[in-house]
Amino acid sequence: MRYAKVAEKDAEAVRRRLAAEGRLDYSLEVERGGGYVMFPLKGDGGIGGCEVVELPGRPRHRKPRSLREALDGKLDDGDLSLLSSSYNIVGDIAVLELDDRLMGRRMLIGEALLRAFPSIRVAAVKTAMVSGEYRVPGVEVVAGEERTETLHREHGCLYKLDVAKAYFSPRLGHERMRVARQVRDGERVLVMFAGVGPYPILIAKRAKAEVVAVELNPEAVAYMRWNVSRNRAGVEVVEGDAARVVHNLGVFDRIVMPLPKQADTFLEAAMPALKEGGVIHYYTFAKNSLEATGHLSETVGGLGRRAKILDVVECGSYSPCMSRYCVDFSPE
Repeated sequence: MRYAKVAEKDAEAVRRRLAAEGRLDYSLEVERGGGYVMFPLKGDGGIGGCEVVELPGRPRHRKPRSLREALDGKLDDGDLSLLSSSYNIVGDIAVLELDDRLMGRRMLIGEALLRAFPSIRVAAVKTAMVSGEYRVPGVEVVAGEERTETLHREHGCLYKLDVAKAYFSPRLGHERMRVARQVRDGERVLVMFAGVGPYPILIAKRAKAEVVAVELNPEAVAYMRWNVSRNRAGVEVVEGDAARVVHNLGVFDRIVMPLPKQADTFLEAAMPALKEGGVIHYYTFAKNSLEATGHLSETVGGLGRRAKILDVVECGSYSPCMSRYCVDFSPE
């Protein structure tokens, strides 16, 4: 077998280079000795600046550290280059978003993921983006147990949900805590588009606040009621369209609006429900923070108010050129 022989002091830099170029053969052990490190190579070409030596080669039995490693040798380099290294883990379900060109290999990819990570019991693939009246993602189970319901733990809370029936992003866990930490005892808080309840439940568990959660999707509402009871959280659950029911719920010190795609259309209902000096946590998709605040200020201005920007936080990517932002503001 062919190996790149490098001095120990250069080994890490060469390893990264080989990995980036797709030349590192993960199926064989890396060899060491005499002050040198020998990396097993894929392909026949040479490696600039490295001596290439022939060794017997020992099969590698180490557990894969990533999905890409788990699929090395099962997909060709072209397909591997299309594979995203990230995926959402909700409870014991992994939800992957695959390039269209990999959808024909989705079962192979799902099975490799389960073999590599035994704590994951179900591998599912997004078949459509979050859409529709209830913001439900298209999901297909491709390996493991035939189910989409799971239990997810986050910040000491337990959530039951179905990834095919209600939207939930584990990547927003840090952002949910950021908002919850701002809530003070005695506040009255409204969470619009509350889903299965991660925002309102965490807020109610951390502060002695009166929390009201509104959600339109009846499946999500059913899970939220279970989650509220299971976590012993003081949350009033309201099923309905936020634009139609908010005006009947009184006024609030703080309003959370975690619906990036359509939140601007609900500001007309939200702002009259906010006490003077209150705070709105407004989520939107934008290319940068200036675009996020600019669009918000324009929308608020169109409603005859001015937005006093308190903070802008990037909460993760949505696409290669678009991110999710939370703009904390107070209408004036």
